[in-house]
Amino acid sequence: MGIDSLPPVSTFGRDFNYAMWSAGTTAMLCNVPWSADYRDIVKFDTSDLLDTYLSQNAGPVINFTGMTYAKPGMPVRVSLPFNACYAFNYLRVYNGSQPIDGDSPRVFYYFVSDVRYVAPNTTELVIQLDVWQTFNNFVEFGNCYIERGHIGIANENATDHNGRDYLTIPEGLDLGNEYVINETATSDIASINDANPDYWYDIIVATTVSFEGSGGTIDAPVLNTAGGSGFGGLPNGVEFYHFPNINQFRTFMHNLSDKPWVSQGIISVMIVPNIPADELITTTVSVVGGLQVAKLSDFKLKPRVMTGIAPQWRDRVNLGRYAGLRKFLTYPYTLVEMTTYSGKPLVLKPECMPGDAFDYVKLIHLSLPDPRIVVYPYLYNNGGWQDPVYSASGDLITDNAEFLDMVTGIFNLPTFSVVNNSYMSYLASNKNSIAYQHDSADWSQQRALAGNALGFNQAGAGMSLSQNLTEQGVMAQTAGTALANQTATYQALQGGAGSLIGGAASGNPAGVAGGVLGAANQAAGLAIQVNQNNQQLAINTGLARGQNQAQVGTQGYMRDTNREYADFAARGDYQNTIAGINARVQDAKMLQPSTSGQIGGDAFNLSQYKWAVHFKVKTLQASAMAAIGEYWLRYGYAVNRFGQMPSNMAVMDRFTYWKLRETYIRSSRCPEGFRQTLRGIFEKGVTVWRNPSDIGTIDMADNHPLGGITL
Repeated sequence: MGIDSLPPVSTFGRDFNYAMWSAGTTAMLCNVPWSADYRDIVKFDTSDLLDTYLSQNAGPVINFTGMTYAKPGMPVRVSLPFNACYAFNYLRVYNGSQPIDGDSPRVFYYFVSDVRYVAPNTTELVIQLDVWQTFNNFVEFGNCYIERGHIGIANENATDHNGRDYLTIPEGLDLGNEYVINETATSDIASINDANPDYWYDIIVATTVSFEGSGGTIDAPVLNTAGGSGFGGLPNGVEFYHFPNINQFRTFMHNLSDKPWVSQGIISVMIVPNIPADELITTTVSVVGGLQVAKLSDFKLKPRVMTGIAPQWRDRVNLGRYAGLRKFLTYPYTLVEMTTYSGKPLVLKPECMPGDAFDYVKLIHLSLPDPRIVVYPYLYNNGGWQDPVYSASGDLITDNAEFLDMVTGIFNLPTFSVVNNSYMSYLASNKNSIAYQHDSADWSQQRALAGNALGFNQAGAGMSLSQNLTEQGVMAQTAGTALANQTATYQALQGGAGSLIGGAASGNPAGVAGGVLGAANQAAGLAIQVNQNNQQLAINTGLARGQNQAQVGTQGYMRDTNREYADFAARGDYQNTIAGINARVQDAKMLQPSTSGQIGGDAFNLSQYKWAVHFKVKTLQASAMAAIGEYWLRYGYAVNRFGQMPSNMAVMDRFTYWKLRETYIRSSRCPEGFRQTLRGIFEKGVTVWRNPSDIGTIDMADNHPLGGITL
């Protein structure tokens, strides 16, 4: 279908646009706080509000008509003095006449970029179309990729999961060189300085000697070997005894001080935190001195979830001017140091800590070897995909978070030794051997004395034997002499008889006389011989008896003196042996006292302060915080996600910064070149103000989020 006719046209034809003016155009020169670089723009809800602002609040205003034709990009001449035009930087142009019926009039806004002198009453203005104010109400933005802006601050979901969802996007800003402590909280474990008895410590003694039934006296010591235990849920050959306070332990050690054969079995005296009574499986036993103590048989301390430490701690962190910038409460701008002052602190990210308090789990393992107290942050970095696991009795098994991969604690519990009386221990442990040594010395003396008596008796018997033998020799010699005398007598009698018989037989008196004389001679010779024999016998027996007496006398002297010396030596040896035994016993008094158990562990903190879990909230130094805070106040947070900008471009009550990486304009009523200009304004970064008077005048901190803003 062809077009047969054209609609009526105005006197200036169909070519009217922002750069073409003609008769009927009205203009307003004024001064505005925004500029052509589009760093700052103002969003008026309607053009009427913009016009009202220009006419009432934009400095000196001049309205005039009679504008001449202007070509695109060409300067405009106005009938104003040159110097007067320096007061203006903005131009509003409007022509109510429209070239086509049904079209609506449009207002155009220009920046005055330069002023040139033409004539005394003619000045040339170099102008540039304000694309934003001219067309912003004629475009509709879509879902854009927001790189940075105040929407990150105004987002009502920003603090969900303590900021982990939105506030942890890296900024790449200088954090300074150190953190400072801003807030602290403490959860006590044990103490010796606190009046509250719940904070005092317990004592556990491990021993290889059973305290139950052992004891006795030095003369009759009793020592029973430990029967083992299931302490801490683990098999152990030693026994453990629990002392709930130091006074009971002191009483026990006092009772044990004179029984070192019992205390020498102690291998550990360990300080531990107070153990809840309901977590102990004990048997009350009577030990040395009748003291009633708890013998640990089998128990395992339950994991204890400690909650409610410093509730709402984030609200107490002093951010000063930047209290509204909740991103400062996320890592790396804030960190939480969890420590027991044992040299192994944990650095925690606040956004990974669920809840509004410092919650942690305390695990206590006190069985040998390697006893320790371990703490870890409860549910730390748990993404919510898995719930904690509990036992049938309701005890925590694992929180399905970082668990034991992120722990600190007290890893070197203090241990102490006990002193043993070595003298008493020596006497008790050598009681039987000392008695044996005494018995042995007695036996040695008795045996020596008996040997001496035996030697004495044997020597006396030898002397009697020698005397008896001498007497028997004398008797033999006497008998021999008597026999010789008798034989000589018999021979003499025989000779005399023969002489007599011979003389008588001869019949001769002379023969008889001779015979008598011969018999007399025989008798005289016999007498001489007998006398000689008897004298020789007396000489021999006298000599034999004299020699025997001399020998027996010497033997008697030797016998007596040997016995006296042997008895003296035996008594001396006995006394010397007893003296040696007594000397060893006396020397035992000088033995250095021995110790049982070990001296070690870290007792300094407990002695000087206490055992506790400390939470230290550390924030940036003031200078670094100010540098980052002022930047965020002015330009907002890094967002890096798609979002919809509000129609009024405002998420804050005074000004809103936008920097888009990808800008979608769904519809517009302007040429494509101006669409690209609008896209470029937001992709280079722009601040949208609600009140032009605030530009360059307000404190950047005096800008608060509007309600109902989400991403």
